[in-house]
Amino acid sequence: MAGERVVRDVAGVYSRLFDHRAVLQNECKFVIREFEGKRNDREMLKLAEAAGKVSEIQGQIPRCIELAELLSEVQDQLKDARQRCHYILEQEEQDLNKTRREEIKEKTKKQWDEFLKEMDKEEEKIEKDFMTKSLKLKEKYGKVSISATE
Repeated sequence: MAGERVVRDVAGVYSRLFDHRAVLQNECKFVIREFEGKRNDREMLKLAEAAGKVSEIQGQIPRCIELAELLSEVQDQLKDARQRCHYILEQEEQDLNKTRREEIKEKTKKQWDEFLKEMDKEEEKIEKDFMTKSLKLKEKYGKVSISATE
């Protein structure tokens, strides 16, 4: 019996000095309890919030796909509308150039008509001056030729 006690005492001392399993298990349980107690509620709320956002996003995915398809259609329509607007602008520019050309043509025609009228007036004036001078010369030389024949 005394040997048994000694063995028991040595085993107890040995387990206390070298066997830390029980202490570590208790320490781990304590840390887990503390962690769960302090952070469990916050983590659960965050996880529930994240799960709600994920389900909301999953609900929006089909709508996003539909909108993406519509976006390509709208893009095609906008491209077509832009081409039409460009064509209309070109036509208006051509019409504007055409009206400018017509205005310039009319202005040039008016200037030409005025020039021709001025030339006619100048021609009439020159002819009138010529006739008057030729009459004066005829009178002058007519008298001279009459007096020379006499």
